[in-house]
Amino acid sequence: ARIDVSINECYDGSYAGNPQDIHRQPGFAFSRNGPVKRTPITHILVCRPKRTKASMSEFLESEDGEVEQQRTYSSGHNRLYFHSDTCLPLRPQEMEVDSEDEKDPKWLREKTITQIEEFSDVNEGEKEVMKLWNLHVMKHGFIADNQMNHACMLFVENYGQKIIKKNLCRNFMLHLVSMHDFNLISIMSIDKAVTKLREMQQKLEKGESASPSSEEITEEQNGTANGFSEINSKEKPLETDGVSGVSKQSKKQKL
Repeated sequence: ARIDVSINECYDGSYAGNPQDIHRQPGFAFSRNGPVKRTPITHILVCRPKRTKASMSEFLESEDGEVEQQRTYSSGHNRLYFHSDTCLPLRPQEMEVDSEDEKDPKWLREKTITQIEEFSDVNEGEKEVMKLWNLHVMKHGFIADNQMNHACMLFVENYGQKIIKKNLCRNFMLHLVSMHDFNLISIMSIDKAVTKLREMQQKLEKGESASPSSEEITEEQNGTANGFSEINSKEKPLETDGVSGVSKQSKKQKL
């Protein structure tokens, strides 16, 4: 049996193995704590025919001019994909997860909150509004100026109750005014957002007033228990004399 060994199919010295091995960090094999998923690769075994007798015809100039050079290409599964935003190679365990649609990963949200916390020229209320607003914009991917009006209304729908509970209504109004100063939203959008926020605030206040506190509930329960015994004592039927049909109490009064 004879084995023919060649560099690759194109004989240009390019790498034909697993592309993950090129971009993998050194020492990766010794830093694993368990099994690691790998990308499938394809190796093609070709049985070459018997070689013809060597001749110098390959060095002769062709009549068509320059010989077309063969380009390297990847066959089978020997492909390496990259992230479009970071240009890093896609790892094997990320093949089945579409991370391109993930606009706000957890590490980016935490970094945004940490950076806002480092501000020293704003108060705590402004920081909270900035955190909510930045996370809201990152989640929905608002990038254009004409999307800000819709972004404000959606922000009130999603975070209105949180703003009211944390008493951040004034800070949110200042945020809307500053956006209007930069011509990002219109006065009509500010009016709609503030009106909707006030409606939500009124609903929350009505809900809190309608639901009695625990102390009131216990007092009502105690009162009903005492009242029930009093009502039962009052509502007892008057005992009547079986013969005359007159109540015993009226009979005593006559006597």
